[in-house]
Amino acid sequence: MSRDNRIEKRCHVAFDCGNSSIRVVAGTFDGESIETHVVHQVPNETISVNGLEYWDILDIFRELQRGLKKVHQEFGAIDSVGIATWGIDFGLIGKSGQILGNPLCYRNGLGREMLGRLTAAQNDALFDATGIPGHPMNTLYQILGVREFLPELFGAADKLLLIPELLAWLFTGAMRGESSIGSTTQMMDMRDKTWSAAVMDRFGIPRGLLPEPIGHGGSIGMLRQSLADELRMPPCEFLCVPSHDTASAVVSVPSAEDGFLFISSGTWSLIGCEIREPLIDAATRRFGFANEGGAFDTITLLKNSAGMHILQNIKNEMEEEKGSVGWDDLVIMAERYDGDVPVFDPNDPAFYNPPRMTDAIQEYVAKRGGLSGPMSAPELVASAYTSLACSYRKAIDDIEAVTGRKRDAVHIVGGGCRNEYLNRMTAELTCKAVIAGPDEATSIGNLGVQVMAREPGMDLAGMRRIIRNSQRIKTFRADDGGKAACRDKSVYDDYLRLLVRA
Repeated sequence: MSRDNRIEKRCHVAFDCGNSSIRVVAGTFDGESIETHVVHQVPNETISVNGLEYWDILDIFRELQRGLKKVHQEFGAIDSVGIATWGIDFGLIGKSGQILGNPLCYRNGLGREMLGRLTAAQNDALFDATGIPGHPMNTLYQILGVREFLPELFGAADKLLLIPELLAWLFTGAMRGESSIGSTTQMMDMRDKTWSAAVMDRFGIPRGLLPEPIGHGGSIGMLRQSLADELRMPPCEFLCVPSHDTASAVVSVPSAEDGFLFISSGTWSLIGCEIREPLIDAATRRFGFANEGGAFDTITLLKNSAGMHILQNIKNEMEEEKGSVGWDDLVIMAERYDGDVPVFDPNDPAFYNPPRMTDAIQEYVAKRGGLSGPMSAPELVASAYTSLACSYRKAIDDIEAVTGRKRDAVHIVGGGCRNEYLNRMTAELTCKAVIAGPDEATSIGNLGVQVMAREPGMDLAGMRRIIRNSQRIKTFRADDGGKAACRDKSVYDDYLRLLVRA
């Protein structure tokens, strides 16, 4: 569209709720580019009660209301709103139409207990039925855990809403499902993106417990009039976007290539590629890939891998001892370390939610690496960066093996793409161009789908062209040099040997 054909700017709103923050982002579209504005941002934390971790859903709801009101005050009329959050977790609604307490957090042990009761054959059958591998976090095992250990809660439930669906219901009163967030349950058949009767019947889960998914760009409903009155703004429409934050982030990947590689980098690193049809076969199952729902009936073939939470915990724990520690300080430590770098498997259960991440790394490396003494702080940080880069390389190698296709580049989107040191390491270790950005990936993808709903004829390729031309993108290559390069690529061989021994 030429400059003369610009349209009057429309304002869309993205609710972006992750494990660590609640964000409200306004996006204005003028026909050529999407301009984003972070209007409201506060931390998101779990609350521990009697040995279980919960999310404070009403606090999240309140903060999103505050953000929505700010957008109206700053930008005026709001065209639409879309919601994307982390996956898996859910709230329960009773027959009275009231929420039955705060949602449990996936980091509780209920899922691990229930998954551990299944045989290998049962796990394989579940993958064949859904295209999703078994993982303790999956909604299926959380539901089974609630039914067994909190029977009074499950017995009172009439509906189950995943977190973005729950928030949409709080805002609009409408209960609508969505396929990308639904795929994180391991109860959806990803061939046709409907609830799997085989899984529901096998585990005795009522067919009507979860709402049916609607298409991306479709209307969920209007802001409740009572809320609109309270916020002193006109009702606005809530649209169905890819409501799993990873799926929205993949929309923002600025690639013109089909089947591109991506790393959605945040608390977790979701490593995968976008494909048109699910790959549900023995190789995909063996490598542990999930066929999660993407935008407009695409599939994000991916692996959920450790991410920035390892480095964030290291940073937090160092600050407890030394005071303020910046991200640049961690990079300086890693660059200045000149010895052999011990590696660990970031996806080992030891690093899932340890009391102290630095202690867990020290113990793991001492046990498996045979070190005679504790690692220094620079050695530990270098180990963390190198181990994460190795885990990225392994996942990428596995994707290329499963799909039978080599790629020249990998796109890193999300907040973690700002970590240039890790970007350079990943480029060096994979021998691929690393294309970093956009960093506001989930919000931009969310906003992009809302724009598409208002622009007849615009497809994903067209939206990605707009994103590519309007967002800051930076490329890293293996020959960029600098100490961020993995000093000796044999470190990856050490990493592979470690996985074999494990």
